[in-house]
Amino acid sequence: MTLGRRGKAGVGTGGMVTKVEAAQITAGNGIPAMLTSAAQAPRLFAGEDVGTYFVAQGRRRGARSAWLAHLAHVKGRLTIDDGAVAAVVDGRRSLLPAGILRVSGEFEASDPVEIADPRGVVRARGLVGYASTELPGMLGRSTADLGRDMGTDYERPVVHTDDMVRVPVLGG
Repeated sequence: MTLGRRGKAGVGTGGMVTKVEAAQITAGNGIPAMLTSAAQAPRLFAGEDVGTYFVAQGRRRGARSAWLAHLAHVKGRLTIDDGAVAAVVDGRRSLLPAGILRVSGEFEASDPVEIADPRGVVRARGLVGYASTELPGMLGRSTADLGRDMGTDYERPVVHTDDMVRVPVLGG
């Protein structure tokens, strides 16, 4: 029920876009969703075909992955090259420094960041393993080189695959 300007119950359109987006997010996380009005709920539960049904797509995500994909407040962005896109998105591999082109934003290790392709399209989100101040000197370098030059603590991914969710490209 939507409250009108004078506090009376009425029919409203405000927030419909948000409701559809929420249903799409739910379905995109492997959970079917139904969008209908409260007035139609008794008919829906009686088995009638009322409202809009959103078919579950993909596999169901855990709460942590759903949080990272949709609710975490990102602190920065890592722009990666096409080779890294293939490895990280298609191959479900960890993000290594060699594939990073640019770092933007200010973040600390363990903060959520977006991972974007060279065209700026966000392809994943993840919990970064390094602070934004550490990364510029690491870009384009292999973990073996970093380990040799900076110490063995730098022989690890920037974002581990276990701390990353892939984001579907809308409209593509």
